[in-house]
Amino acid sequence: MTEHSADAARKALDRVDRAERRFYLLAILVAALELLFLWGFVQLAEFSNRVHVLIFWSTVSTFTMFVIGLAILWNHVSRTARLILQAVDLSTKAVLAANRGRAGSD
Repeated sequence: MTEHSADAARKALDRVDRAERRFYLLAILVAALELLFLWGFVQLAEFSNRVHVLIFWSTVSTFTMFVIGLAILWNHVSRTARLILQAVDLSTKAVLAANRGRAGSD
């Protein structure tokens, strides 16, 4: 029974790792797309026109604050998830060790 729960915990941890890798890939692709849009804007903008300059700087400053906020949130969630997964892993190992100790004394 405990071996089965340890197997299930390991499979769940593997699924979480795969999902995290896919999320990293998606984040990189979205960042590349945003850079492409920004590059296009820089190519099309007339920087002698003050409205274009204002739109450019407001876009850059808004995206910068948004990205910084997302990075802080991502770091917090990743750290919290790692701590929870580490606690699950340690508790599974403790249960397995306790069960082996009981089996050896019987």
